[in-house]
Amino acid sequence: MQIARPMMSLTKRRELWPAVGFVVLVLATGWALAGLSAVAARSADGVRLIMVEEPGCRFCRQWDAEIAPGYRKSAEGRFAPLKRVRRGAPELKGLAPIPFTPTFIVMRNREELGRITGYPGADYFYEELRPLLSRIGFFPAF
Repeated sequence: MQIARPMMSLTKRRELWPAVGFVVLVLATGWALAGLSAVAARSADGVRLIMVEEPGCRFCRQWDAEIAPGYRKSAEGRFAPLKRVRRGAPELKGLAPIPFTPTFIVMRNREELGRITGYPGADYFYEELRPLLSRIGFFPAF
């Protein structure tokens, strides 16, 4: 003996499809964004952010207070790990002069890819850094 189950009408099933489609779209978007953040989180081969500083530089201290605590954990920091050097360091040999500190230089295998001269403040630092990194494959997660 079979137990009769109530069956959903064809009309009701058709009404559910837009909702199901929306859920699938949301899930797919979330998975895609998770993939992008994984790409952004990986360090690019040989890419470093070189911070050129000098003792007593007040803008270097300001960067230390505002950006340094979170840089390493940021997507940008994972993509381009920070290396701090003083003016005149061997890593800077053959580069254009560095008139101001801090100067931030994006480098890959001893080749300069871009720089930020001076510290623009916490509101603008990442906004200036992201375009430099995006030229070499950095895509920030949303």
